[in-house]
Amino acid sequence: MTNPSPPAGLVSLLTILFANGVLAATMYLPSLPTIGTEMGVAAEILPLTLTVYFLTFAGGQLIYGPLSDRYGRRPLLLGGLVIMVVGSIACALAETPSALLWSRAVQGLGAASAMAVGRAIINDVYDRLQAARATSVISAAIAIAPIVAPLLGGLIEHYLTWRWNFWISGGITAAVLVLLTYRLMETHKPLPDAGPLLHGIVKAYAFLLSSRTFMTLGLLNLAVFAGLHGFSSSAPAVLIGTLELSPVLYGVLTALGSAGFFLGALLSSWLGGRLGLMRMIDGGVLCMFVAAIGMALYVEFIAPSVTAIIVCRMLWAAGMGMTLPNSVTAAVGINPATIGAGAALAGFLQTAGGVFGSAVSSLFPAGDPLSLGLSFGSTALLGAVVWWLNRPAVAKVMADRN
Repeated sequence: MTNPSPPAGLVSLLTILFANGVLAATMYLPSLPTIGTEMGVAAEILPLTLTVYFLTFAGGQLIYGPLSDRYGRRPLLLGGLVIMVVGSIACALAETPSALLWSRAVQGLGAASAMAVGRAIINDVYDRLQAARATSVISAAIAIAPIVAPLLGGLIEHYLTWRWNFWISGGITAAVLVLLTYRLMETHKPLPDAGPLLHGIVKAYAFLLSSRTFMTLGLLNLAVFAGLHGFSSSAPAVLIGTLELSPVLYGVLTALGSAGFFLGALLSSWLGGRLGLMRMIDGGVLCMFVAAIGMALYVEFIAPSVTAIIVCRMLWAAGMGMTLPNSVTAAVGINPATIGAGAALAGFLQTAGGVFGSAVSSLFPAGDPLSLGLSFGSTALLGAVVWWLNRPAVAKVMADRN
């Protein structure tokens, strides 16, 4: 059902939850050497705590989404937040590496509820244009959080202790949980004849995986996040190692990518109602493709240039800002009966995109500017091909829904 009066501050609260989930993933990383010393293990082993978080974060979305279609959004979101609070407290109190690993798994499982159920709620209470605008805000938070996380984590490590990373994350989650408990009413009325649980989940995912429209939008989002994370994993070796930027200047310049994203999201918010969802995605995909391929051509045929790399990255980020809010909104809302499952699978594909992008970047020699351009360009090419080959079919479905 559609709620004509969404609770006050809903987008702000969900944005905080989304950002907090990303911050919880990586904010503690500057403290890994300290944690290793305190627990008596090699610091190289502790990145597994990040791996288990992402595994349960990705897998948990696939559980929360269809369950929220069946049992309602409110209990799944609030229950997931309780799990995240428990996991965060357990991380803060962990005394051994195994305890920290298990606690991180619980924390990631809880954080997954916001990603899957939160997006479903947005599609429940807003129309398509309003949902795209809300998703723009949430996507901005997701884009900024990985940039802010190392800075916050470093400050927390310096002035407090590593355990405060988890106390703060748990505290933010608990505060939003209390507010949502009092403000959030149920936004989705489950169907009375849902049938057996497992059959319903399989049926929902079978529909989405067989939907050309959903898979086109889902794979496009995967390509976008592959480019985002692929660049993030490859750029330090090029800009700091090869082109000799200082780490501080590197952080400032790469943060400009967020400015590009904000510009694109702002254009999407301003022009989305006038141009429509399809044209905004068209513009965003073209912008990302031109920027990524342009980077590869420039560093190969003109010269490796910090300015060229950063400008192309900003242009790509602007394309991401135009594409992502509209493609996510369209993918999640492809079928009113599977909004929760759609939000879950879309979120899972985005997480998979991050893994895919890092894997693609590892295929090219580290520190080579051309390699950065080629890995970045290949993900943009994937997104462009997926979109333009399937655009007519997606347009037809979107037109029929209107």
